[in-house]
Order: sequence, then C-alpha cells, then structure tokens
Amino acid sequence: MTMTLTRLEHDDGAVELRIVVPGAQWRPEVAARLAEVLEPAAEPPARIEVEPRRVFAAGAEITLTRLEFDLLLFLCRNAGRVCDRRSLLRHVWHTGERGGGRTIDVHIRKLRAKIGVLGSAITTIRGVGYRFDGRELVRVEQSPF
Repeated sequence: MTMTLTRLEHDDGAVELRIVVPGAQWRPEVAARLAEVLEPAAEPPARIEVEPRRVFAAGAEITLTRLEFDLLLFLCRNAGRVCDRRSLLRHVWHTGERGGGRTIDVHIRKLRAKIGVLGSAITTIRGVGYRFDGRELVRVEQSPF
C-alpha cells in the first residue's frame, strides 16, 4: 500500500493537507482526528525569553523591572499551583520569611497592569498567595545555550 501526502498552500495563507491512499475509504472520525492532529498549534499571545530577560505580549515587548520579571517567571513556571507568600519571598525576593507586608501585593498589582491579558490569569488566593492560571497564554523560552 502506498500513501501520498500533499501540502497545498492557498493564496489566503491557508494550508491544506491531502492524504491519498489508493483504494482506501476513510471513516469520517478517522479523517476528523487526522485533521485535528495535523492542525498547527496556535501560538500563545505572550512569550517569555528567559536568558535575555524579555517579555512579549501581542507582538510588543513589555518592559519589566527585575523583580517583576522574576515574579512573572516564577508564577508561570508554577502554573496551576498556589504560590504562597513564603515561597514568593524565598524564590523571588530571596529574603526567606523576612519582609513581605504588602510588598508582594503591590508588585502583583503593578505586574498585572503591565502585562495586560496575562494579568487576568494571576489569581489571588485570599490569605494564601497567588496562582497563575494562564499556562496556554504564555510560552517560556529557555536559552539555547
């Protein structure tokens, strides 16, 4: 059995893939699943470049302070998990259990204002800390070196 895969690019930028297997009949559910698997994944609206310490959203670079960048990166790397105040102080501020007060809240508020759509993905867990719920909204790019 021979299978042929043809890629057709249309003027409007759409890409069509055709799979031809002589004498084969495709069941609709198989064809639908193939189309789903071959569909290119949508690019997330935001990107964090770890090594040059740059953040992009909607194609534009966002200027963040060192602490804001570290805070966003820590939350993104722990997406879906609640980050309590103690862990934020230890891993972002490097102060252990000292410090705090409203410092974390102020930085989260400023960060939310700067990062637009990503800001709404930072959920406040009252009395505990924060959780980043936007894993699909951002791609974290590690350094190639």
